[in-house]
Amino acid sequence: MRANPVRILILWAPLLVLPGCTVHQARESYPSGVDVPSAYSYPGGEANRAGRWWESYGDPALDRTIATVLDENPTLMQAWARLEQARALARQASTYRYPEVTAGADASRSRTSFNVGGELGERNVTSDLFSLSAAATYEVDLWGRVRSLADAAEVTAMATREDLDTIAMTLAAQVAETWFGIAEQQSQLELLDEQIEVGRTLLKLVELRFSLGQAAAVDVYQQRLQLAATESQVPLAQARFSVLRNLLAALLGLPAGKAPLELPKALPALPPLPLTGLPVDLLRERPDVRATHLRIRAADHLLGAAIADLYPALRLRVAGGFQWRDIENVFDTWVYQLAAGLLGPLYDGGRRRDEIDRRRAIMTEMLQMYRASVLSALREVEDALVLEERQKDYLVDLQGQAGLSKATLERSIFRYGSGLSDYLPVVTALLSMQNIERTELSARRQLLSYRLQLHRALGGDWARSLRPPETGAQSQLSGDIP
Repeated sequence: MRANPVRILILWAPLLVLPGCTVHQARESYPSGVDVPSAYSYPGGEANRAGRWWESYGDPALDRTIATVLDENPTLMQAWARLEQARALARQASTYRYPEVTAGADASRSRTSFNVGGELGERNVTSDLFSLSAAATYEVDLWGRVRSLADAAEVTAMATREDLDTIAMTLAAQVAETWFGIAEQQSQLELLDEQIEVGRTLLKLVELRFSLGQAAAVDVYQQRLQLAATESQVPLAQARFSVLRNLLAALLGLPAGKAPLELPKALPALPPLPLTGLPVDLLRERPDVRATHLRIRAADHLLGAAIADLYPALRLRVAGGFQWRDIENVFDTWVYQLAAGLLGPLYDGGRRRDEIDRRRAIMTEMLQMYRASVLSALREVEDALVLEERQKDYLVDLQGQAGLSKATLERSIFRYGSGLSDYLPVVTALLSMQNIERTELSARRQLLSYRLQLHRALGGDWARSLRPPETGAQSQLSGDIP
């Protein structure tokens, strides 16, 4: 009896959806291996830290600059490209769960010449052969190898998205850090102008007293030296300002030297301390920690694929088509082929076992990386909290020193004007007061930097709302590829 290919396909159909046996079950979560404390050493604030933390500074120009960086920064564009690569690999890996179907068409003509002898002489026979064919091949995932590879690729894509969120958070903090640095240098230049003006006023006073015979020449030289020392700080502040402006331009995707349209003028006030939550929250709030955890899952799936590779693989092939010699009989000859093959390793020199050992070692490495990332996250929050707390104390001390130095300068000027002392105490007090003023300004900026470190250390989920911007290069590529 002639075999019915449709009936055979129906008999084989259950193999296409056979769930297979599981030789290794990957886990969904893994312990950090860290004894996470119940609370931080320093209490956090009560301000809500959800969303975009930079908006708490009340600077619309800073908000617009960070938004532009998140749309235009080349490093973030690279991260989007890597994410698309990972997602494409995940889609590619998932296709191996389904049969691969191919189709083909073929046409050939052959001519045979032979000599039959006698009067018949040479004869030529020409024949045509046409065929249409289709084939489907499929690996039955008996042991979960294909599924494990697909799951590993999918989880890796998820980890790549967490990498992108980490880069976005780092960029936002870097932009704010650069922004506050520019504001500090702007304020330093203004402060230096004021200090230089004070120095010139005192120099005129000393020169006048010298012309009247009420001051020595050394007093004039001392004040000129003090004024020159203050003026020498201006080029350094200008250089720092230019370097920071170039950095901001690079973050915005602009060439160095091309100033951004908006620049800060002064340092903002420090917003209220945000709510830090519990240390255990970092395991889900930090994208870098989440990415490491996801990569453990991916490594676990790849370990399952390596174990499944020890077992035989069942591959099915179904092929069919038509062959004919003339167009009128195109569907007269039906040809099909059904095949199943079970292929398993007998001897490979231990290669598959070595691969399993390698995958287990990778799992061990990833678990330690996860532990290290949790420890680092906890340390960064603790460091930011203690640095901010101690920086506030330092600022209070500086403000006290500033008051004392101002009073000392006023008293020194009075004594000098009364002829009770020489000019050296005036110069000393003036230098001390001006140094403290510049140090206090830098300390205020450093306090803002510690707050930025805290925002970055706490993480968050605001970066999950980012969407890939459409760039000109992407548009061009998408137009070239069908």
